Amino acid sequence: MARGIAIRLKHDSYLAERGGSAKLVDIICARCNARVLLYQKDGPGWLKRCYLNRIFEPPEYEKLQNEDLTIGTMPNLICQKCKNLVGTPMVHKDGRFAFMLKRGSFIRKQNKTVKYR
Repeated sequence: MARGIAIRLKHDSYLAERGGSAKLVDIICARCNARVLLYQKDGPGWLKRCYLNRIFEPPEYEKLQNEDLTIGTMPNLICQKCKNLVGTPMVHKDGRFAFMLKRGSFIRKQNKTVKYR
């Protein structure tokens, strides 16, 4: 995991649309408490979906942003430890691929151990 190294947050038009504030959050499996994703959450509000271009870890999900995907080829978001289904593939109305998160299957915690700039 990226703990102890600096991560550069993504600054783009999507961040500007959501007020210009961002934070790193851990998406934790509600069943086994294992970390599923390290994700950049832009702006305030509920976490309903995780866009592929905001995932930093683990590598198997982070690399999806560089692949030529369709909804049929995109995997579900599952906990690697207990295989709990956390999210399903979707395409947002702006064309970005994301995981629609399943309510009650995850816990969102602000990550305070990874440094970012």
